[in-house]
Amino acid sequence: MSRTVRPAGRLLLGLVGAALAVLAVAGAASAAGGDNPPARCLRPNRYGELPTCTWDGTSWHRSFGGGMSTGGPPAGFVALFVLVLLGGVGVLVWKVSTARRMARESGMSAGDATAMTLLTDDGFGATYLAANLRDRTHAAPAPPPAAGRTVSERLQQLQALRDQGLVTVEEYDARRAAILDSL
Repeated sequence: MSRTVRPAGRLLLGLVGAALAVLAVAGAASAAGGDNPPARCLRPNRYGELPTCTWDGTSWHRSFGGGMSTGGPPAGFVALFVLVLLGGVGVLVWKVSTARRMARESGMSAGDATAMTLLTDDGFGATYLAANLRDRTHAAPAPPPAAGRTVSERLQQLQALRDQGLVTVEEYDARRAAILDSL
């Protein structure tokens, strides 16, 4: 049984054959030319660096940067490292200054607050708790005496506050001493 090919089919077969021939010729030319570097362009040197291979139109040339890499880290990493470092120092300065302020306000030692903040893991939190739990009556200075009241009136008022349970015995003793010292 014989097949006959129509003229349109012959034209299509001719175009496909021509395209395949062009591709085969182009592939052979590129294999010998600048599209496919040789295997030696993919082998690293003794330092592990890959070469830079260039095509000059006739042959491949392989070159290295010259010994060990001296490029250093990228500038973006250096800038990020510096920013993180500056941020860390800024947070540390803030924590120490805040701990010292809290210690001063509560009558604690600012030096101890600084040491706790710098030398312990939870020193800042411990300073905060100690400053807030500390009895602030010892840290607060005695208010100036009210104008127009005598010492005996002030002592009677203080005694009444103690009797009502509004001040502790320690607070009563401290205030009484302050009133008597003001004489």
